[in-house]
Amino acid sequence: MKPKYKKYKIQKGDTLQSVSEKLDKTTHEVKNFHNVFCDSDEYIGVTFPKGLKELYIYPTYNEKELSLIPKVPFDDAFKLSLKPTQNKINYGVMYTIKSGNEENTLKFEVSVIYKGKNEKDNLVFEVDKISKTFINDEEVNTIADELAIKTSDVLYPLEVNITEEGKWIGVNNYKEINKRWEQIKEKILDEYEGEWVERYLLLNEKTLGNEDDLLGSLQKDWFLNSYFNTIYVYYSHKFKFQTSTTFPILSNCKSVSYDIEQKIEEYLDEYNLIRIEQKGELKEERSKADLENEMNIPYYGVLYPNRDIAKGNYRSLYFLNGKTNLIESLFLECSIELEVMKEIQVVVSLL
Repeated sequence: MKPKYKKYKIQKGDTLQSVSEKLDKTTHEVKNFHNVFCDSDEYIGVTFPKGLKELYIYPTYNEKELSLIPKVPFDDAFKLSLKPTQNKINYGVMYTIKSGNEENTLKFEVSVIYKGKNEKDNLVFEVDKISKTFINDEEVNTIADELAIKTSDVLYPLEVNITEEGKWIGVNNYKEINKRWEQIKEKILDEYEGEWVERYLLLNEKTLGNEDDLLGSLQKDWFLNSYFNTIYVYYSHKFKFQTSTTFPILSNCKSVSYDIEQKIEEYLDEYNLIRIEQKGELKEERSKADLENEMNIPYYGVLYPNRDIAKGNYRSLYFLNGKTNLIESLFLECSIELEVMKEIQVVVSLL
C-alpha cells in the first residue's frame, strides 16, 4: 500500500520556516497537511508546538509507482458527481475558534442522510445532532450556554436543500422547525425564569418566525458551510481551476470572500480516497475597517480603495470515498487579519 504521508523527524533548531524550505513547500502547505493527520495537541499554529517530535509531510511517487495507483473515477469531461445513498453517516465535528491569544474548542456529533429530491429538484439531506455539545472538552455548565444549546436544538433534525454541485442553498423543513419551537419554548420557560430569559427567547422567536431570517442565521453555520461545499463540479484537464468561496468567519456580518485554487488529485490514495484541496487568500471589497466594524457593505473600502486592505487565508482538504464520492473527512481553516487575529478551524471525520 502506498503511504498517505511520510514522517519527518524534528531536528534541533528546526523551525516551520526552515523545514518548509527543506521540503520546497510553503509554511501553510506544511502546517495544514500536518494538521489533517496529527492529534489536537500537535496542531501547528504560527510555530511548532512545544514538544513536537514528528511532522506529517507529503509523500512522493515516481512515474512507475503512479501507473499502479487507481485514478479518480470522473464522469465525462472531468466531472466529479455527487452520488448520495440513503445510508445514515455519523461524523464527529470539532471547531477550533481563535481570537488573538484566546482559543476555544467546540465538539459534537452529527448524522447525515440523503432523503431524496424535493419539488424543485434539489437534493435533500437531513442533518441531525446525535450527541451533547462539549466546550473545551467539558459539557456546557452555564445558563447562557445551556440556553444557546437548547434553543439551537429546535433546528434538528434539519433538512437542507443541496445543488448537484454539493452546495447548500436552503431549508426544506421550515414549517416543522416552527412547530417544534413552541414545544421547546414551553419547556425552557418551565425550567428557567427571568426577564433576560424571555428577551433571549424573543430574539430567537423573531429569527424562527421568518424563513428568510432563519436561512440568514443558518448561513453562519460552520458545519453546513464546510460539509456542503461546491466540490462536485467540472475540473479541468489539469485537475484544478480558479474560483472563489465564502466563509462566515465573522459572526455579525455576511460571509467574507476568498479567491482560491480548487484542486483534485488525479489518483486515489492507498485508502481509495479522493483528495480535494482549496487554497487561497482573502479578496474583499470591504476594507479592514469595514470588517473590524462587521459591516455588510464596503463603506471605507469605497472611500479608500487602495488603503487598509484586509488580508487573510483559506485552506480546506476533503477526503472522499472513491466509490460513493461521499465525504469521509475534511479539514478547513480560514483566517482574517484584524486588530485581533481571527481564525476558524473545522474538522469533520467519520465515527
